[in-house]
Amino acid sequence: MIFEKKELDHQVKEQLKEYTYDIVGVLFEVYKNLPCGFPEYVYQEALEVTFKEKEIPFEKESLFHPSFNGKVLKSYFKMDFMLPRPKGNIIIECKAVERLSDRERNQLFSYMVGTRFPIGILVNFSSYPTIQLEKYYFDRRDNTITSF
Repeated sequence: MIFEKKELDHQVKEQLKEYTYDIVGVLFEVYKNLPCGFPEYVYQEALEVTFKEKEIPFEKESLFHPSFNGKVLKSYFKMDFMLPRPKGNIIIECKAVERLSDRERNQLFSYMVGTRFPIGILVNFSSYPTIQLEKYYFDRRDNTITSF
């Protein structure tokens, strides 16, 4: 994968945090009301309810058909959530696993590269005492993915 450890400019990092602030708040709100122990689909449904309540636009189980050699493939992947945003869409992948691993990260990275969406959030609701949350930025200029 094209994950590279590079340092983001402080101002860029702060802008990304601000851009995702309301979404991160929703993730923590869901965990606060449904602490660890539930299956992934329960958290997904709770997120759907909370996004609607907060009037945050989203698509649940958004389908994306990748392309190869300029041709759109019949194959597709299904992102848990895609949130349309004016400065770049955000992907959220929900998990309910003991610990996040490279398998889950690579899934998110593939979605980010395939869609060219700049921000991906990986959240694990089965961790204690709080959610395990990882936020990533995909820089299309140099094809790198960096955590923030």
